[in-house]
Formats: sequence, C-alpha cells, structure tokens
Amino acid sequence: MKRSILAVVSAVVAASLCVTAAAVEAPEKVNTYTSGQFADVPAGLWCAANVRYVYEYGIMNGKTAQYFDTTSNLTVAQAVVMACRLHSAYVGDGAEFPAGDPWYQPYLRYASENDILWEADRYDVAITRADFAMLFDSALPVDALPVLSSIETGAIPDVPLGSYCARSVYRLYEAGILQGNDATGRFTPYQPITRGAAAAIASRMADPSLRKAITLQRAPAKLVPIDALQNRAKLKKKCTEAEFQAAYDAAKEVVTPLAGLPREDQLYGIATALRQMVESGAVAYTTSAAHYNDPYGYLVTGVSSCAGCARTTGLCLSMLGIPFEHVNEDQWSHQWCRAKMPDGTYWICDAYGLYCGPERSPYQHPYF
Repeated sequence: MKRSILAVVSAVVAASLCVTAAAVEAPEKVNTYTSGQFADVPAGLWCAANVRYVYEYGIMNGKTAQYFDTTSNLTVAQAVVMACRLHSAYVGDGAEFPAGDPWYQPYLRYASENDILWEADRYDVAITRADFAMLFDSALPVDALPVLSSIETGAIPDVPLGSYCARSVYRLYEAGILQGNDATGRFTPYQPITRGAAAAIASRMADPSLRKAITLQRAPAKLVPIDALQNRAKLKKKCTEAEFQAAYDAAKEVVTPLAGLPREDQLYGIATALRQMVESGAVAYTTSAAHYNDPYGYLVTGVSSCAGCARTTGLCLSMLGIPFEHVNEDQWSHQWCRAKMPDGTYWICDAYGLYCGPERSPYQHPYF
C-alpha cells in the first residue's frame, strides 16, 4: 500500500481476522449472531450494529467465540483481506483464496490484479485510518459509492486537500460511509484504525442502507495575517510583495484545514501536503531556477530545493502561529524546520527529508 512519510507504525497485532465473502447487494447471512455473544460488544456500544453485521455476513469474526476485540488495531494484511473479499463479492467473480505463504499472499495477488492494492513496506503492522480509507475506496467502483452527504471542499479539518489520502477520504465522507469522529468532522488520518472502526466502515461499504447523510461546512480559519508572520523577511527572501502574497494565498489551502487542530496533527498535515506536491510532480527540484529557495517557487511556480521547502514549511507554521527555527538557513547543506511543541520539546517538520516527528537531539536530523 502506498504509505505516506507520516504513516503510524505500531506494534504487530497478533489478532486473527477471519474474512469470508459477502455480497454488496442482497447478501446472505453465513453466521447467526446471538445478543450478547461478544462480551466486549454490549447492545449500547457505538459499533454494536456494525459488529453484528460483519459477523453475520462473514466479513469479520471475533478474536474468539466470545470476544470481538473492538479496540485493538487492524494490520495492513488484515485490511487487504477485507478489501479483497468485499471487491470479490461485489463483482461476483467467485474468487477463491487458498492458503499461502505468507498466509495473506493470495489476497495480495488478487488485490494487485484488481487495482485495490498499493505497495507496503510491511503487512504485519497497524494500518492507519488514511491508508484504510484509500484501500477501501479502491475496493468498490465509483458507482457503488453515490454521493449522499454534503461535504464542502476543505471542510474535513484534519485532511488537507493536498494530502495523499484526501481524495479517498472525501469520497467516503460524501458517500455517507465516514462521518467524522466529532462534531467538527475530524478524521484523525494518521492514527491506527481499530477493529470496531473497521467493522463500521466495512458494514457501510457492504450495505448502503447503513450509510448516513451528513452536512459538513468549512470552518473559518484564524490564521496569522501576512504582515504579522514570524520571520517574515527571511520567509519572503527575494520575493516581491505581490509574489509573497500569492505564496501566502496558496499556503492557505494547506493550513486552513489544520487551524485549531493539535500541534502534532498540524505538523503532520503540513509535511504530508508539501510532500504530496513533490510526489505528484507539481514541484520539481532545482537550485538554479528563480525562486527555488522561497515559498513562491514552491507553491506558485513549482520549483524548489530543500531551502525552498524549509521556507514554505516555515510560512505554513507561521500562519498557524507555531514557533519554529529554519535549521542550516543559507548554508549549502540540508535544511529543515524545527518546530516548538506545547510541552517545550521540538519536532522536525521536513517534507523534503521524509521526516516529521520528535527531534531526537537538538538540531540533529535522523536522516542527515
């Protein structure tokens, strides 16, 4: 599976996941669910109806006959198995999945053949909610996910429009499959997905009657004005006022969905959005083109270097009011931003250097 530089890598989940075919339209029950069957799924639990559905229609089983384990994390391999079964049932191809080595190998092959898989470094680690959304979005065709909800562009507060998972997350929100984790519609894309949440999404994917229409509007962002930015002169570099204003306006698309989120999510969101611009080809590396080392080059003309990436990151951080330092500024070496966290520690935010996370020692980058 295509993994972002910000993917959460969790401990190996030893839980077993048993998946069998379930039809999207008029499925047949393969298991009988008894009320109270799973000790950890009382009738009032938020995902109780979803657990019942995925169990009855053979999408998921419990860890044991009496314990579903809604709170443990799903692995990449387990998620691929679910997506393959869902796809196979929808297209009715009667696919069979014999035992493999590793056990999930037949599913990887099927997923690859049916365009529902991105390459993953490991399959025995917890899958993030962002990667799960992308996998399941690809498991069914567009006509199986008609628009049900009204989701304004930029309304999902922690999914920047430039992030690698935005297209899939927005499509699942619009289809009524995702509804957000709170009143603001937050998705928490970089957290692992639990078995309970996976059951909820899988059941809504399989049964359109379980989907729910919502309306989500973009909240007005409170950003630092361009004249009050931290390190404004250094961020501006050789830009004219008009060019810097254009860069500021372009950066709004990155930072507006992040306003008001926890500091960690803001840094993840900035690094993901800026990295996606590179991976998509929107930004080309150079040290010779005009504006290669400022935000105007990165965000408007599509040229940059690590210096330009660092200043663009600094612009985004400053717009959100996050204190930062530009490490190795104006030196012929790798450059990045060092952002101060609310607890006084520092994180590195470096889209070009493929790292966003805690600073292990002052001014030391883990990869440079």
